[in-house]
Amino acid sequence: MALIVQKFGGTSVGTVDRIRAVSGIIAKTQRAGHDVVVVVSAMAGETDRLINLAGALSVEPSARDYDALISTGETVSAALLSIALQEQKASAIALTGEQAGIFTTDNHRRASITHINAEIIRNYLSKKTIPVITGFQGVNSIGEVTTLERGGSDTSAVAIAAALKADECQIYTDVDGVYTADPRVVPDVKLLELLTYTEMLTLANLGAKVLHRQAMEFAERHHIQLRVLSSFHEGEGTMIVVGEKNPPPRVSGIAIDPHQLQFSFLGIPSDQSTLDQLMQALEGIAFAKDMTMQNHLPTEDCFDCVFTTREEDAQAAILFSRALANTLKARELKIDEGRAKVSLVGLNMAAHPEFSAKIFQTLGEQQIPIYLITSTEAKISVLTDVAHAAQATKLLHTAFALNCEGAQSLAGCS
Repeated sequence: MALIVQKFGGTSVGTVDRIRAVSGIIAKTQRAGHDVVVVVSAMAGETDRLINLAGALSVEPSARDYDALISTGETVSAALLSIALQEQKASAIALTGEQAGIFTTDNHRRASITHINAEIIRNYLSKKTIPVITGFQGVNSIGEVTTLERGGSDTSAVAIAAALKADECQIYTDVDGVYTADPRVVPDVKLLELLTYTEMLTLANLGAKVLHRQAMEFAERHHIQLRVLSSFHEGEGTMIVVGEKNPPPRVSGIAIDPHQLQFSFLGIPSDQSTLDQLMQALEGIAFAKDMTMQNHLPTEDCFDCVFTTREEDAQAAILFSRALANTLKARELKIDEGRAKVSLVGLNMAAHPEFSAKIFQTLGEQQIPIYLITSTEAKISVLTDVAHAAQATKLLHTAFALNCEGAQSLAGCS
């Protein structure tokens, strides 16, 4: 049978009842004849509680002791889950990162896994014992506990799956998988059975928090079969796989970001020196720059430049833009709040203008403004008003047949 790594997040093990329920999922998998390795996060809210305790005592606690403290959240949940499994008559043992042979770089708080002694874990599996391993942590070269960046339990699970050459890595969360859109915005969303890593990483860049980005990149590099599913409801979830080299074009989902700011530099002198200054400035931005567009105005011998960023970077972006507008001698700097980015996510879309054409047609028919549009192979993003964002998402979800069973198309539901 298969070797399966199962990772359970904080909400999945958030209470004693949830731990008991999770132990049933694990025991059922083992009874089906599979070898199972479990990775757990801290109980929901526990890591934040521990961070606050440290903060109450020190503004800047020792990085070593900080890691020693916050790693205990996973240690507690692993021990509790192992106890629950033993009550299910399953052989199980709780292991810290060090006990499981997970080695990391020497730095604290944001360490990276360097290697895993897979033989330690295999030894338990050979005895039909379920290793319940703490995610988010490991040990460095001098024997000190280290932690990965927040969300690192996903990375722990994927790294263990790669070291063991597991058949599948299952990430259990509080959602049934990945949907075509946010169910809170679009009522008739559909659960996606299959996604490529390209699509899932694009969704992560657009704000989807289903999987930790570093874990997905690691899984893609090592060709790990990844599945996202719910620990609250039975179901097959969403399988994430390495895609084809030249996939057919498709739209698989829509993401929405209602927290965008638009910066428009109007009337920039159209000479090479000014353009070079602009390019250097944009490349050196210290905050996250998002959508960017330049528009040359030949009749006025100048050009406009527009970019967006998230509201959380507003202060830095405003200071940067005012200084840059002055340096470039732009005629005007416009700063527009209340913008939202709506993005189609899919495969091989850039070479097919019919996707963009359908967006313009769909939103134009309802007089929804489009201030900016950008595209890559995996996404097409439009910038509109926050007030229109939900409506735009619903319209595009229907227009691209994302609520239909089967493949998505430009023709709508058949």
